[in-house]
Amino acid sequence: MAAAQSSGQLAVQSAAAAITAQQQFIINSFKGQIYVSNSLDVQDTPVYDTITYTAGAAINTPNSSFFTNVETGSGKTTAQTNLTQNSKLDAPEAFSVFGVRVGVSEDILRSDFQTLLNSWAFEFWLGKKEYQRANIRHFSSGWGLTGFSTKTAESAYTNGWPSRDSMNVVAVKLVIANQMSFFAQLTGSASQTLNASGNGMIMLCELVGLYARGVQ
Repeated sequence: MAAAQSSGQLAVQSAAAAITAQQQFIINSFKGQIYVSNSLDVQDTPVYDTITYTAGAAINTPNSSFFTNVETGSGKTTAQTNLTQNSKLDAPEAFSVFGVRVGVSEDILRSDFQTLLNSWAFEFWLGKKEYQRANIRHFSSGWGLTGFSTKTAESAYTNGWPSRDSMNVVAVKLVIANQMSFFAQLTGSASQTLNASGNGMIMLCELVGLYARGVQ
């Protein structure tokens, strides 16, 4: 009986230690700006937004802004974004960014994709300062179609190898605090016009990390 009780106590202590470690990890992830208690629900789920360009459309910095056109009038579905406010999270939400992923629709025309990679940098802004800026290749998405096809005319292109292990991660966590403005955009070229006979392009930006939301 004593042995069984001792084993049970050890199991409870191990569980408590694991919970404490997880809570400390969450607190550290938000740089101590958010106190994790019963008032917050913190989950490993992304924040994302999508921009759609039709064939023949022009890409430029103003129309490549992510997270700034997500409200009701944007017409976007939950497949395209999970935000409801332009450039902000709903209060009292916050987000700790572990990685920034940028991907394009796999049916993009090869010449359009090559021009995109060679012409543009991607940057992520918090407030009035950019915290990430590099060529699009740097922000490997870690997703996309892969495999083989018997159709000789079929092809698919992705930004990086489709594997979670290959997605871009940040060494220093970026915290989107409660009501802090943020956005992302392309920069580096005046404009790029997609081939009118191509498929256009859908571009998705996903912030990977811990999403802190109010308990409901």
